[in-house]
Amino acid sequence: MDVRIKHEQRGSLAMRVTPGGVEVRIPRDLEADSAQVQDFVRAGLARLAAPEPVPAAERLDRPALLGLVERWAERIGVADRVQRVQVRRMRHKWASISTAGNLTLARDLLELPRSLAEYVVVHELLHLRVPHHNGLFRLLLRAHLPDWRARERELARWTWI
Repeated sequence: MDVRIKHEQRGSLAMRVTPGGVEVRIPRDLEADSAQVQDFVRAGLARLAAPEPVPAAERLDRPALLGLVERWAERIGVADRVQRVQVRRMRHKWASISTAGNLTLARDLLELPRSLAEYVVVHELLHLRVPHHNGLFRLLLRAHLPDWRARERELARWTWI
């Protein structure tokens, strides 16, 4: 699991799980490799509930993932803007999309439940309509995936992949 430590102006330690990994926030006067921080990280990681592996029959294969991209690009109205789709190893992200329409999907999406891979695909394709995570972006996300927040929370449990 990717663990990032950030120094901040704060008085306590904090940890949160994000789709990109675990983020640990520590006071500026603490060293990241101190026993206090390492114990905090170790205890926090032990409390994280690991999701159950998804049976192979319930996962997407590469052609099905690419088909999902194609169908959602049509529904969202950005099919003409998607120039290239690739599936490859990504260390810190589930996916990315360039303004030129090049969509890169993490190979690890093939290990997720279909609904979570679908969330990632829709999220990225919507960036071709709205580049930032603002109110309009969230509104469109909700219009296409009313349960997007639940999917995002569930996706955060899979950060160990």
